[in-house]
Amino acid sequence: MLDCRNEPCVIELHWDSATHQARLPEKFTDFFERHGTVRAREGCRRAYLRFYLRGQAIVDRRGDQLGVFTTDASRQGIGFLSPVQLLPKERCRIQLPKTKGFQIEVVRCRRIDERCYECGATFVLAAVSK
Repeated sequence: MLDCRNEPCVIELHWDSATHQARLPEKFTDFFERHGTVRAREGCRRAYLRFYLRGQAIVDRRGDQLGVFTTDASRQGIGFLSPVQLLPKERCRIQLPKTKGFQIEVVRCRRIDERCYECGATFVLAAVSK
């Protein structure tokens, strides 16, 4: 079994073998430089603060492995850039470095550029057994 310190390398290996990989538009020159809290827009009704979370991840969508770039996260959900359009209510699994992965449900998806869709998803909580 691999040590958890090797997990970022595992994400990179999965990224290289992914069915589709997101491509950052040229205008995103400072994409990886942002950190800290995401500024809320005026009138924003979000329940939790969002934080920048810039990096690579893998989304498993019905057996297809998608290489995505994460943009931000909160206690309730995650934002990412996908190489293909995902539909609202679609359930997938996202694998981040050093985690076991999370079940997510897509809330929104809009096209930014070729092979770059901005997606927002909420975390799906597992049912509690009694």
